[in-house]
Amino acid sequence: MRSFSTRIALSLLLAASTAGAQPDTRDHRQHRPPPPPAAVDTGPTSAPPAPQNEAVTPKAGYTWISGRWDWKNGKWAWTAGHWERERAGKKWRTGRWDQHDNKWSWVDGEWVDASQPPAPPQPPPPVVTDPTQAPPPPRDEKWQPRKGFVYVAGNWDWKNGKWEWVAGHWEREQAGKKWRTSRWEQRDGKWARVDGGWEDDHAAPPQPPPPSHGRGRHDWKLERPVISSYWPAKGKAGTRITIKGKNFPKDAQVMFAGQPVKAAKVTANHIMFVLPANATSGAITLQADARRQLAVGQFEVVASYDPVAEQRRIDEERQKAAEAAWKARQSQLAKDRAAREAAMRQAMEERAATRERRRAEIVAQIQAKFQRDFLADDDTQDELTLHAQRVAELTRARDVAEVSANGKLVVRIDVAMGRENQRHDERMDALEAAFKARGGQR
Repeated sequence: MRSFSTRIALSLLLAASTAGAQPDTRDHRQHRPPPPPAAVDTGPTSAPPAPQNEAVTPKAGYTWISGRWDWKNGKWAWTAGHWERERAGKKWRTGRWDQHDNKWSWVDGEWVDASQPPAPPQPPPPVVTDPTQAPPPPRDEKWQPRKGFVYVAGNWDWKNGKWEWVAGHWEREQAGKKWRTSRWEQRDGKWARVDGGWEDDHAAPPQPPPPSHGRGRHDWKLERPVISSYWPAKGKAGTRITIKGKNFPKDAQVMFAGQPVKAAKVTANHIMFVLPANATSGAITLQADARRQLAVGQFEVVASYDPVAEQRRIDEERQKAAEAAWKARQSQLAKDRAAREAAMRQAMEERAATRERRRAEIVAQIQAKFQRDFLADDDTQDELTLHAQRVAELTRARDVAEVSANGKLVVRIDVAMGRENQRHDERMDALEAAFKARGGQR
């Protein structure tokens, strides 16, 4: 007879084998191991850059807290300074970055008793020298050839002790010139950058000089179909709409709200059509070639709107503003003709001397408002070129009119300048909307 303990052991063994033969219906997805934790930023290992120069004027009753470099998202970011109200018997001890075991940590500033000794001076950041390691391989930049422009390829740049990629950009072609690509050369165990630039293309045939049309005159050339403006942007059924531009082909097709418009009158620089009787608000586009449609802008259908009267009211306001500005200008220049001419010459010389700085400021403002890809789009470049041409011509004409004390002409030019700026803003808005609708693709 088997013992009691033996029977229990056999029963347990049989239960285990029976349980092992059953299918496993557990959901293993609930028991997957958790994903590995994201990398933790342990702080900077390189010294912060030199503090930025903050020019401030002393302010009674306040203490200026200087700006500082912060370590955010794995890189240095500048935080501007601010004012704090003074505290009786206290002085502000500036914060600093301290280095410990090849890592940098921030020590916050604080208000301390005025009698306490000042904090030890912050050690100067190490001097960044030329790189001793070769730059990484260039990145692959995809771009399409563009007539009249040269693509300057991107390159690696040595900043804050590490390699940073600088994307390429477009440069307008220069007659008889070719672009020399920048490169890195090794010298005495270190790498030095040789900047690119324009140089004479001895292989290219000599180009004839451009025709001279007077001082400061430029030659502007637009070869593709270009839309400059359309009017009106609001009206009722039956309103005549005019599209202005350049290089319109004879077979250009106007599209309103996605439907073709019949009986449109097309010339090289103007297109006129009548809004259909059953039209509703929608977008106006122009099929100028087989490549794609050109965006014109939005049209709002309003039954009781009179665009002619509205435009007349706007022009009258501009006329009054320009006349008031001219009178104020005349009161400022109530001197003899020679003095006005001397002042104008000085202004023109100053404008010529600061042309590059003003151009850089304008480019920075435009880049802050629009995306880099939008600025590089062909339609956007055509509009910027057209606007620059018109502003330059109006500016030169106004200078001549002001020197000759022709007040009526100055007023007319100011009104025309206002119209041109309004047209340019509306055109850029329409191009940006069309660019976003295309998904940001050229």
